[in-house]
Amino acid sequence: MRALFIAALLHAVTADFTMSVGFTDDMVLQMEPEMSSIYGDAPLSSSQIEVSVNDGKSVVETVAATVFADSTWKATLKPKPMGGSYLITATCKSGCTGLNSTTSVLNLQRVTFGNVYFCSGQSNMALSIHYTFEIPEKTTEVLSGKYSNIRTFMYGSMGGAMPSYTPRYTTQVGHTNWYNISYSATIPEPTSGGHIQLNPFHTFSATCLNFGFALTDLLEKEGKPVPPMGLIQSAIGGTRIEQWIDNSTFVSCKNGTPAYNSNLYYGMVTPFVNTTVKGFLWYQGENNCGEVMGNSMTKVGYGCYQVAIVDLWRRMFSAVEGTTDKLAPFGVVSLASGGSEGHGQHMAHMRWSQTGNYGLLPNPAMPNTFLAHAFDIGDPWGESNAYYQNCSRLDPATGKHGPNCMEWNDDTWDADLKYLYPAVKNNSAPFFMGGIHPRIKSPVGRRLALAYYNSILGGTDVFTGPTISGCQMSSDSIEVKFNKTLLRN
Repeated sequence: MRALFIAALLHAVTADFTMSVGFTDDMVLQMEPEMSSIYGDAPLSSSQIEVSVNDGKSVVETVAATVFADSTWKATLKPKPMGGSYLITATCKSGCTGLNSTTSVLNLQRVTFGNVYFCSGQSNMALSIHYTFEIPEKTTEVLSGKYSNIRTFMYGSMGGAMPSYTPRYTTQVGHTNWYNISYSATIPEPTSGGHIQLNPFHTFSATCLNFGFALTDLLEKEGKPVPPMGLIQSAIGGTRIEQWIDNSTFVSCKNGTPAYNSNLYYGMVTPFVNTTVKGFLWYQGENNCGEVMGNSMTKVGYGCYQVAIVDLWRRMFSAVEGTTDKLAPFGVVSLASGGSEGHGQHMAHMRWSQTGNYGLLPNPAMPNTFLAHAFDIGDPWGESNAYYQNCSRLDPATGKHGPNCMEWNDDTWDADLKYLYPAVKNNSAPFFMGGIHPRIKSPVGRRLALAYYNSILGGTDVFTGPTISGCQMSSDSIEVKFNKTLLRN
């Protein structure tokens, strides 16, 4: 006990006066009806901190922050309307100067209020939009001013994990900036050592961005208000679901992998649980394909963990009444073909487990959730970088395509994807580690947005793909029946 007390005391007299990671100029805070919060570290538990909100004309709110025994502080703001450009100032009124703190005033400029989404998972959530066929079209649209409502914050990267085995509710680890994508897409990309240094737009999650693009387009099409959208990416390649939950949740399910539990939940989720969000997006599972798929009802394997992660994140983010909704929308992407990590025999079981073993979302175990199936949108050129083997290039040895190639027929393409035809035909997007990372991500984002809008935001169109309701066998055929109610036709 004495050692713990000393450690706490040392923290209390050496911490600087800071805002936690995720609080920078140009950020998006959650708009009404939810309250949003500002938080960080103080030098002393007796420090007195005040937060003011200025709408550009006058101070519209001033609130005294609560400073806790561990010298962390938090100020919860009243609900704010959509939009605006605010100056938010945190001032340490006493207990800061003369200690380790280098300042007593912290400012956030050009803050706006909108809807904030937390995008997480492993490599197919972390995959940068740079590695997609959509990048030329989307870059042109963004540079033209389209999607100026979207701002991004990237925490970690494909391989840039920030693990911890204790919670980091406030931290400076991994501190970076928020960006309006209309600006970040213009940042120069110098070449160093033969490698392009991608700008913050091109490095951001393709799945998360395409959700933002599609939801913006859908709201505009339906004549609905289009709020600012804050997208937070916290996703790391090659990770298991056990890493994204806490220790108590890990032991609540059987057949997990102990070597991997909890380190990314504590390191890369807890810094944001005091941030109010509108919802969550989750794309993960490849590295669990060789494990036990299990069942949520029997508390075994991935099926159990999928339900558990939804419950845990909602519970932690909504701990303060009036902030994140206790049933905040939670979107899941099922694995694309090629994503089994060599365990293709488990893919059907994995996709079943990704729904908590119900086969669709939402369901009784996972209410207010939504699903985007990706089983039909694996990479069009499969696993190989030897392009002539998969029809996208001529074999330099023979001058011909591979033996199993078919003639291209753009009439068979989905109308919404025809603009990608030339890029896909020419295989113009760079691979990232092969076909496990499909380079068509716009349908994933569009399906997430459609499912979200039509199942949660009040839309009346289809929110899920065809769902089998039964089948009947005869001597020479099988009749498959589908749930017409879910198809809403």
